[in-house]
Amino acid sequence: MDRKADKRSGKVVFVASCLLNTNNKVKGLARYPGMCKEVFDTLYDQGLGIQQMDCPETLLLGIQRWWQTKNLYDSRGFRNHCREIAERQVTYMEEYAREGYEVVAVLGCDGSPTCGVSITAWDERWGGSPVDLNFNDAIVEGQGVYIEELRKAIEARDLKVPPFYGLALDDESADMDKIIRDFRAFVESVCK
Repeated sequence: MDRKADKRSGKVVFVASCLLNTNNKVKGLARYPGMCKEVFDTLYDQGLGIQQMDCPETLLLGIQRWWQTKNLYDSRGFRNHCREIAERQVTYMEEYAREGYEVVAVLGCDGSPTCGVSITAWDERWGGSPVDLNFNDAIVEGQGVYIEELRKAIEARDLKVPPFYGLALDDESADMDKIIRDFRAFVESVCK
């Protein structure tokens, strides 16, 4: 058997941890029991390898953490934590590039203060003693802390920056079917 000619696609997608393991989500935001099957199936159907990125929030604060917004995470210490995680992921990207593989996309969780790609959460009223605020009221355009650090780490190593895509799976008012349809169209477009 020729060890260089196997069936691997040579195409990889980097995926936010909670899209493949909802148990990493902050309590109260899970809309699916274990993983979002539609996300997995879409990636599988395109023959993509999946690189699951670590969850910065779970690693630092655990599962029982409070809901937080980006302004609470946007500190030097948390950015350093995110940068360390990002550097590990970019090392994978370098290795894949060295072997001629393609990183076709990075998938984040829109609305997340750390992994949001096009929307994140920011609200100056959050902080201090916990109060019951509506998380959806905190949603703003922008990227999460980890996604910002990951993009910087990719650019710093002069790697091709793959397309970043955010899935807004936590928004209970959003149409899940439309989210998945749009996601499938995105994946098909980057796999051409």
